[in-house]
Amino acid sequence: MENPFEIIVEKLTVIEKRLSTIEHKLGVTSNENGYKEVMNLNQVCDYLEISKSHLYKLTSNQEIPHYKRGGKKLYFNKYEIDNWLLQNKIVTRREIEMQAANYCIKNKFKN
Repeated sequence: MENPFEIIVEKLTVIEKRLSTIEHKLGVTSNENGYKEVMNLNQVCDYLEISKSHLYKLTSNQEIPHYKRGGKKLYFNKYEIDNWLLQNKIVTRREIEMQAANYCIKNKFKN
């Protein structure tokens, strides 16, 4: 009787090869985390749901991480864009209450 784990590994290998072929045909390059590593201006506009002019403004003001290679073309690292999007988190009321409670507990014994 064949080991069921070996069957699973074989099937996963086949699936992985098929996905790789599909990605290659679509022109998608992803890293091991599934991130499409490099995006162009149009892809970032679609991803962020903003206009090209707004994205150009963000790049000219150096507000968004980007790269220029040999002239005018702009490139963006998706991981960096995701991190940029998650900056300036708005703290919830519950988190503020927890911070205040922790501060009071820590500073109560300092007097």
